[in-house]
Amino acid sequence: MEIILLIKLFLAHILADFVFQPTSWVKKKNKEKEKSFHFWAHSFLAGLLTYILLAEWTSFGVPISIFLLHAIIDFVKIKMSTNKTDEYKRVLFFIDQAFHLIVIALVWLYLINGFDLIFPFTERIFTNKKTLSLIVAFIFITIPAGIIIGQITEPFRKQINNSDSLSKAGIYIGITERILILIFVIMNQYAAIGLLIAGKSILRVAKEGEAEGRKKTEYILIGTLISFTVAIVTGLLLKCII
Repeated sequence: MEIILLIKLFLAHILADFVFQPTSWVKKKNKEKEKSFHFWAHSFLAGLLTYILLAEWTSFGVPISIFLLHAIIDFVKIKMSTNKTDEYKRVLFFIDQAFHLIVIALVWLYLINGFDLIFPFTERIFTNKKTLSLIVAFIFITIPAGIIIGQITEPFRKQINNSDSLSKAGIYIGITERILILIFVIMNQYAAIGLLIAGKSILRVAKEGEAEGRKKTEYILIGTLISFTVAIVTGLLLKCII
């Protein structure tokens, strides 16, 4: 029952923020800010969906709280994103969603009277070898491992013309593939790693001359093999620990 409440709160959020919010509403909100009807309609929808899904027909405190907090978070986000770069706005989007999730978690804890469980739960996380090892492993294979691989492959990267590559695409590809590999290793699904190798074979190097094409192919292969090796070794070490 407690988990069902959390799922309902999360469902209300994704319905309000993604499913039932047209692009036209977003544009109106960004342009007219809090003066926009769509700004308040969107926040009201978040509260209304929460009220409907919780089905506590005589209780209005939680839906009203969701409505007000959703409006405050969106207001701050819109104000901070005014006249900013697209990259800055993308970061604000994820921060905005993080705060919405924090609100959902707090409301859920209120509904189940679970605030007293926060500190014992946190203590268990940082004293449980398995949980702490999982957290460290997944954090390591994202940005830290990417930086290490970048340092190793930097001499090769300087030897090729990389002007036609998407900005930061390789970083995101590397992080994603390492996360997937770590999950596969933990689940003992080593054969699934072959699917990633097949997927990366889709990559085609632009024909800029045989020498340049060979350099790019070798650079991609070196980076891929190092990335796969780091993820697999991390997964195997993690399994030994836990």
